[in-house]
Amino acid sequence: ERGQWKVKLGETVAMTYEDDAEDPNADHFPFVAPWAPAEIVSIYRVHKSKESCARLREELSVGNTQQGNDAGEIMVEIRWLYRRDDVSEAMKKKLNPVDSNELEEVFETDIVELVSAETILSPIRLHDVVTPSTGPSTIAGMPCIHYHCSRFWSLGRRSFGPSGPMEGRVLRGRKYSAHKAALSKLQQIPPSPAKSTASAKKRRKQSEKAPIGTIQSVAMRDHTQKKAKTEEQPIILHKTRVSCSDPFHVDV
Repeated sequence: ERGQWKVKLGETVAMTYEDDAEDPNADHFPFVAPWAPAEIVSIYRVHKSKESCARLREELSVGNTQQGNDAGEIMVEIRWLYRRDDVSEAMKKKLNPVDSNELEEVFETDIVELVSAETILSPIRLHDVVTPSTGPSTIAGMPCIHYHCSRFWSLGRRSFGPSGPMEGRVLRGRKYSAHKAALSKLQQIPPSPAKSTASAKKRRKQSEKAPIGTIQSVAMRDHTQKKAKTEEQPIILHKTRVSCSDPFHVDV
């Protein structure tokens, strides 16, 4: 069933790109054009003039979200996620063979590029395990491709490293943004009183068990968060190899 898909900061998506050296017989399944996975780092609109920007700011301040005819193009700053064929040949040989029963691995990078929002194709989901149980194969009528991601590829050092916890991925991506000063001002949603109380009780209980003179850290993760109920569908295991070049809230 088709519906509306809203792209937000930090989400991972499939992006199409131009490739002059493309093989005319290349397989771009499930699309018909070259594409690569990426993370949305920032989103903004290019205005035709300072006056149109000022008018939009005034309209938004009074709750009017309708865009006028002078609204410019929406641009997205993306951080590329590299696939096996995108890393150097020397490092590619050190990677484990691809298992047909596991998700294909992608790597976080420090490569950021500015592109038009019109190049966004469909959603992508990242997992910190190689064999997640289930996941949606389509979202709003578009294919949803799943990948495993737990490592970082540095283009400058030409080497791999651990990427860190999945929940910290968005903040890691913002470090490479040209707008990181503005992104740092985004307000974070405070935890609900119930979660704060539960976390405080957990910390107090563990601190009582800790020996005198020691400090015990507690991972503040909410394992009780209710997940949206989705119909169990097989995950798409994408097998094609497409090399990409090195190069808020929007309805797409």
